[in-house]
Amino acid sequence: MANIEKRGTAYRIVVSCGYDTMGKQIKRYSTYKPPEGITQKQLDKELNRIAVEFEEKCTLGYVLDSNVKLIDFIEIWFKDYVNSKSLSPVTINGYQALSIKIVEELGHIKIGKITPKQVQDFYAKLKNSNSVKGGEKFKVTDGYLKLTSTMKQKNISSKAGISDDTLRRLKKGGNTTLAIAQKITEALELDFEILFISTSEKKLVTNDTVLHYHRLLNNIMNTAVRWGVIPFNVIEKRVELPKIERKEAPYLDDQEAFELLELLEKEPIKYRAAINLLIFSGLRRGEIGGLKWDDVDFDNEIITIKRSLKKIPGQKAFEGDTKTYKSMRSIKLPPFVFELLKEYRVWQLEERIKIGDQWHDTGYVFTRWNGEPMNLDTNGKYLKKFAEKHNLKPVHLHSLRHTNASILIASGVDLKTVSTRLGHSNVSTTGNIYAHAINSADAIASTAMENILIKHPDKTL
Repeated sequence: MANIEKRGTAYRIVVSCGYDTMGKQIKRYSTYKPPEGITQKQLDKELNRIAVEFEEKCTLGYVLDSNVKLIDFIEIWFKDYVNSKSLSPVTINGYQALSIKIVEELGHIKIGKITPKQVQDFYAKLKNSNSVKGGEKFKVTDGYLKLTSTMKQKNISSKAGISDDTLRRLKKGGNTTLAIAQKITEALELDFEILFISTSEKKLVTNDTVLHYHRLLNNIMNTAVRWGVIPFNVIEKRVELPKIERKEAPYLDDQEAFELLELLEKEPIKYRAAINLLIFSGLRRGEIGGLKWDDVDFDNEIITIKRSLKKIPGQKAFEGDTKTYKSMRSIKLPPFVFELLKEYRVWQLEERIKIGDQWHDTGYVFTRWNGEPMNLDTNGKYLKKFAEKHNLKPVHLHSLRHTNASILIASGVDLKTVSTRLGHSNVSTTGNIYAHAINSADAIASTAMENILIKHPDKTL
């Protein structure tokens, strides 16, 4: 029950919200100043209404102050802020992944007591820790094989809630995720280290990763300011941030790209079509994954990007929007790319006939054996093995996008056109990423001016 206390010409409403971990009573306060000329009867009625509403808000967790712990505020932030923004599942998953470490290090501190020094120490600890790109992978130990050699595999899989195929693959030396490894560990009731060992290469956290954590924490603190929980954001301008690591985007020059395309001519049509399309279009991997046959205009030799295939670790790929509004675009491509796509489509139809009613008619261009969307990692893994097999420069799928842009810019195509084809939100993004190609084009322009105005054959000394 809310208590109402008269304080001068105003009234303070006090609501008890239980006790904290130290046994101290948690109280929330609200102040009401009645307008002039209000009668006592009207005042009593209004005070009662305000007190009831304030108590309801406190009970539901909508009333916060600077004494709320960061862990509790982050939970409310996800519920009332993130979920109201219609953010993509991938973005929300990223926030959730980053918030785990923030809560581990700072969650126990009251939001109004967080200091720049505590946050600075957190970032320093992050910088000296290890990370694993794409999620850590594990394989079973010899101890696991020995302990389970006399056990029925079906009993283990049933208790762990996983498939028998997963256990068979692990027994043969395959990898699995942390989530599945933990399920098996709980089922066998043994220590994790006895059963599993990491197979992932660990690297020091980069400055860019630290900046990702800072942007999220800064966003959370700014929300607390807007909600009136804290008077100002103590970390916004008082925490020293690591420098942005400017790395040149990996790409192939024209000769390296030509060599790769020549070697591709003997490869299966599925991968030949995909990699040629990536090089000549500059599509992102999610964009080529989300491409459907209805988006391919064979008559006018144009492809239209309308969607992107997205992936959250441990879940199936799903269809989502493109990265930005300007990523929805149409691109003109050379005729031979469409000849490859026609050849690939014939092959796909033949495969479809072979499996009959097992085929899922999703309409995607690049699919799995049964017509479902292709795994986003499939083309990348193939390209990596292909490059290693032919002793080519190490490349990944995004390298092909950079190759496309670099060759276009170095060839004299204006930056606005390149930016539009890539689907960047603005031209400055293109300029920042492809400064190396711009410098190359600038050098060509300088030489051209010299040849025309200084070394002109008609110029006399």
